[in-house]
Amino acid sequence: MKIAIALLLALAAIDSLSALSWRRKKQKKRAKEGWRRTKKGWERLNLPPDSKLQVGVTYRPKHCSAKSQKGDFISIHYNGTLFTNGNVFDSSILREYPFVFQLGKRSTHDGFEKGLLGMCVGEKRKLVVASGMAYGEVGGFGSEGAAKIKPNATLVYGVELLEILSEEAAAPDMVWGL
Repeated sequence: MKIAIALLLALAAIDSLSALSWRRKKQKKRAKEGWRRTKKGWERLNLPPDSKLQVGVTYRPKHCSAKSQKGDFISIHYNGTLFTNGNVFDSSILREYPFVFQLGKRSTHDGFEKGLLGMCVGEKRKLVVASGMAYGEVGGFGSEGAAKIKPNATLVYGVELLEILSEEAAAPDMVWGL
């Protein structure tokens, strides 16, 4: 009987040690992947400011008659979120009004504009923009009632190119930055 109890205690100790080891391995792996443990749980860390722009195509139409380029007036819908927690800081979708601007006119930050080059009408992309190509050490404000953009924040955008407009079709009252 004493042997059975000792054996059970030994197995329980081994089991708890292996669980602890597994937990530590998981924590190290998450830390390498850019996460940190907080009181609220796991939180994603921002990318280094000099990280490259990450562009992922989430939908590409079968036919593409024209691609966006510098100088084009474009109409887009976008949803901007913070990389660390997913909070929305700006969204043309929530405003129910597309964002119209001229590419290359520096109406927005560099990462956003570069991520929109070469898009087909109807194409959807996911952009991950490090702070060096966004608002940098200054940070910024989201749209009214939305999350504030902290200094050195990495931003994530879901973008859809709705239309490439002619200069005549892009009326000055609807184009941002004119």
